[in-house]
Amino acid sequence: MSIFSSSKDPRETPAAGSAATQTARPTPAAAQPAASQGYQSTPSYSSTPQTSISEGTTLDGQIKIEGDIKIEGTVKGTVTSKGKVIISGTGKVEGDIICQSAEIAGNVGGKLKVADILYLKGNATIDGDINTGKLVIENGVKFNGNCTMGVASVAPAAAPKPAATNTVDLNAK
Repeated sequence: MSIFSSSKDPRETPAAGSAATQTARPTPAAAQPAASQGYQSTPSYSSTPQTSISEGTTLDGQIKIEGDIKIEGTVKGTVTSKGKVIISGTGKVEGDIICQSAEIAGNVGGKLKVADILYLKGNATIDGDINTGKLVIENGVKFNGNCTMGVASVAPAAAPKPAATNTVDLNAK
């Protein structure tokens, strides 16, 4: 049974020279002549899918996403991602961003809570507080707000209160 075949019976797999078997497994770029390549010479494969909000698009509402997201348009609302948030130079977020890591070259008007690393690139403008593990800022970035980073950025757990004990004063009259 072919790895790319949806049929369960090995007798139902396509013939060896059929189009289904020829397109199921592309040959490596090095094995094909440059003129016959119909795709990039070095295809990029990502283990995490990436969602895009294109330039000219305005999204009004909350975004919750498991993977990565690239914002080239405008988002009005909170963006929550378990992966990476990328805001291009044309991108704008009017709300909070909560994510694992972020790369920002556009505008953010809201709080940034980034668990790992936050890159502020080129002409990024941030109007809001930042809470991150690590921070990288390039020349030209405009940032108005407070920044908390490192281990101290995580609120410490409340110390347990000592249990109340019943004591008896033997010297009491």
